Amino acid sequence: MIPGCTSVDAQAIWPFVSSKTGQFTYFAEQLGEWQWKGKTVLDFGGNIGNIMRDPNSTIDEDCYWCLDIVQDSIDRGRATYPNSHWCFYDRHCFYFNPTGVRELPVPSLGLKFDYIVAFSVFTNTSRSDMRQLVSQLEAMLARNGTLVFTFIDPHYHSWPAKYEGDNLRWRLDLEIERGNLSTGMADRLAQQTKDADWFMLVNANELYLENESLRDYQAEEQHTCHVFYSTAQMRRLFPRAEILPPVNDEMQHCCVIRHS
Repeated sequence: MIPGCTSVDAQAIWPFVSSKTGQFTYFAEQLGEWQWKGKTVLDFGGNIGNIMRDPNSTIDEDCYWCLDIVQDSIDRGRATYPNSHWCFYDRHCFYFNPTGVRELPVPSLGLKFDYIVAFSVFTNTSRSDMRQLVSQLEAMLARNGTLVFTFIDPHYHSWPAKYEGDNLRWRLDLEIERGNLSTGMADRLAQQTKDADWFMLVNANELYLENESLRDYQAEEQHTCHVFYSTAQMRRLFPRAEILPPVNDEMQHCCVIRHS
């Protein structure tokens, strides 16, 4: 089996609701900071608040804010953690919110945050959207606050002891397993991107190489959009950030921006 996958894909049942946990452990390990009690936390793209479900989480329920583009996720999270703060953010996103408002600013939540986290958000977001959103999120940090978000380096080998391919090959093999891609097409995509600094893989087989000018997809045509950045590219995009390799058996690198 491909590392990081289960035999039953939960997204087939609830396509926009994630059951993944481990986000708190990931971010705490990256930052070397495990005591978040009393700290205000904004979980950008936090789905149903899975970071709170991590057994290691030290986030206070009433200090937690979740902003997400999927109304159903917000509703389910609010039902589980009624003392937390939940906000639907109706911004356009390929597949997850295709009818949303393009370039909708991040709403003001009336306070500054000690931690702003975004796990696997910019892995599905165009490069220009990522840069715009990161800038807006930085402005929401409290004094000495930290913004930390993930990205996937396509050329990095996340699990060398149990999987010989890089992160892009992992995605391609998963699409082959799901019947969305042929082995021959996967090999061609891997060859085309072997030296690329960034690219978008849309609907499993449409490649936008260092280009985000997507064709006009109808809502029903928007299935998947995976965006990959090399570590070098992220250092160029965010020169003040600290770039850290994956931890906690994840495939995602980490970008840390601290507000002084």
